[in-house]
Amino acid sequence: MTDRRVVAVGLLASVGGVLLVAVPSLAAAAAPTVAAVALTVAVGLVAVGLAVRALLAREAPVDLPAPERRPTYRSAGGAFAALLDDVGLAGRRRLDEDEETARERLRGVLETLAVDVLGRREGMTPETARERLADGAWTDDPKAAAFFADGYRPPVSRLAYLPWARPALPFARRGRHVVAALAERVGVAVPDPDERDAGPPTPTDQYWPSAGLSRERATGLTAAVIAGALAVSAVGVGFGQPAVVVTAALGIALVAAARLWPPEPTVALTRSLSTRRPAPGGEVTVTVTVRNTGDRTLPDVRLIDGVPPGLCVVAGSPRLATALRPGKAATAEYTVEAVGGRHTFEPGVVVVGDPVGAAETVTTVSPDGGPTTLDCGFDRGTTEATPRPQVEATPGQHVGAESGAGVEFDTLREYRPGDPPARIDWYHRAKTGDLVTVEFREPRLTRVAVVVDTRPAAYVARAGGVPAPRHGALAALTLAKQLLAEGVPVGFGTVPAGDTWTPPGTGPQQRATLRERLAGDGAVPWLSPTDSPPPADAAGALTDRLAADVQVLFVSPLCDDGSVTIARTLDAAGHSVTVVSPDVTGSGTVAAAYGSLDRWRRLSRLRAADVPVTDWDPANGIEGVGRSVQH
Repeated sequence: MTDRRVVAVGLLASVGGVLLVAVPSLAAAAAPTVAAVALTVAVGLVAVGLAVRALLAREAPVDLPAPERRPTYRSAGGAFAALLDDVGLAGRRRLDEDEETARERLRGVLETLAVDVLGRREGMTPETARERLADGAWTDDPKAAAFFADGYRPPVSRLAYLPWARPALPFARRGRHVVAALAERVGVAVPDPDERDAGPPTPTDQYWPSAGLSRERATGLTAAVIAGALAVSAVGVGFGQPAVVVTAALGIALVAAARLWPPEPTVALTRSLSTRRPAPGGEVTVTVTVRNTGDRTLPDVRLIDGVPPGLCVVAGSPRLATALRPGKAATAEYTVEAVGGRHTFEPGVVVVGDPVGAAETVTTVSPDGGPTTLDCGFDRGTTEATPRPQVEATPGQHVGAESGAGVEFDTLREYRPGDPPARIDWYHRAKTGDLVTVEFREPRLTRVAVVVDTRPAAYVARAGGVPAPRHGALAALTLAKQLLAEGVPVGFGTVPAGDTWTPPGTGPQQRATLRERLAGDGAVPWLSPTDSPPPADAAGALTDRLAADVQVLFVSPLCDDGSVTIARTLDAAGHSVTVVSPDVTGSGTVAAAYGSLDRWRRLSRLRAADVPVTDWDPANGIEGVGRSVQH
């Protein structure tokens, strides 16, 4: 709030000005002594100083959420786009021997990718591939060939040295041509290498900053008025104009009004939905009402409704600005597009201001009526073909590691007292005179754990789209439902392992539990977590929860090498692993093409290690998961 010293100086200046105006003889009687002049100058300087202080002491505005926009996520290839942007003139020569320049990083990234592509597509050894890259014989594109052959410092136009010019540097342009040439070799969408990409999107770290949001603050709207009144008052004192000094009363009046009528957020919210269970892609109208429950008029009430991060506002506005008398209410209405899953509304944000706009109170208010969640038909998708994520040929069963009762012969062992007579090999007894017992292989029902990758690296999406882990949750539930229908025990977990681990089980209750885990945003949130353990540690924590015979259906976008590490670690631990990978890479830009190439490289690495991988495009619908996994 405004400093009391500002009020004191303004009050003294106003009182002096009123006296001088009311009793002019005081001004005439006051001899312009040195002491009087000094006092006048001092008062003027203090007033000016406090005026400047009032302007500089404004509080930072509150970072209010923006529910009209869905959170943004990293794009596949976004890091590569940033690396291209980092390539500049400063890196043409290395100044520090211990620091790798952006040019060297770009060269290393593309060389690794090119060697891998040439090796897998044309069967070259790494040494042969590097030789082909060095002599430029690997492509017909002269700009792509020159990237590896001509070094780090191709000639640069003189315009590039101008401070306001940002032409495409030859080294970065050649790097884009390398990506286009490799994309054509692999079969992904080939971009225009001469078109510069837009910068990568900035991910949303916090969609609804409810922590620390509630506060009281000075708006700063009256600071300029108060400062101006004090400054004019100082001028009046300096020039001996009592009438001008009285203008400080305006600042005092504003401060007094703010003190007498502080903002009080005496409001209540209610929310209603046009439908509680819309189909994905449908529209839902949300009506939110704010009511003044206090006994004083609220002259300034602003409301922002807590739209879930997974929903997008397509019509209307979740914002409302109004004034409310006691007992009165105002309503805002907006429409959202339904996205598969169960979405939880955030608390509404209410800002209540005082009559003069000097201060405001920001607080979060949870509705005291109406629904708090919206269930958008998460598991209504069906698959025509039954998924077969098991590595074994027979669905639902695999050969047990232990011998015992069964139907398939395993071995003979020495007879033990108590063995059933039906399992004694009487032919062996007649031939050798020894009693032996026949052991059979026990068929055991396969248990499957569906694991969704929720590490920060997995939170990638197409422009304006749904993040990969949410696509993965939908695929995981679809496959789990089909396995449960076959009688296969299914469990659920995430990487990194959280507190949502569900051991394998069967029956309607297990299906309801898995839907609860995967439909909501508790286990697979819409926003990326802030940190994650290293991939090997994350895989180890999951392995500690898995029995030795549990197979793993790992759902990951494969947008970083850590996902490959996790899949191979689980496979090396003895769990038959199948990977389902939702493809959220884009197209049309060099960065998107690089993201597709990088993901293709990881798919190839897993398949080369005999880990089955299903490449699923969510744009084709959930039905494509079952067919692709089966085949």
